[in-house]
Amino acid sequence: MSDYVHTGRRAKMLAEHRTIEYRLMFGACYLLSLAGAILTRLMPWRKSATSGETGIRTSIFKEASSAAGVWVASSFMGL
Repeated sequence: MSDYVHTGRRAKMLAEHRTIEYRLMFGACYLLSLAGAILTRLMPWRKSATSGETGIRTSIFKEASSAAGVWVASSFMGL
């Protein structure tokens, strides 16, 4: 693996292309996560998304952003 990294055989990408790729992946994952968060909130028989014992719900947008961040980071790590 280290030979692959240090021999220069890796694909050369400009930083701006990586940024665009990251944003496209984050946007797609965000939309999927947002749809999932909305569906979860619309199902009253499921356990509610509360933070601790206070009963305060987090925003669906915050939930979607957090989930998308995990998905994108995991995809770049190869998980």
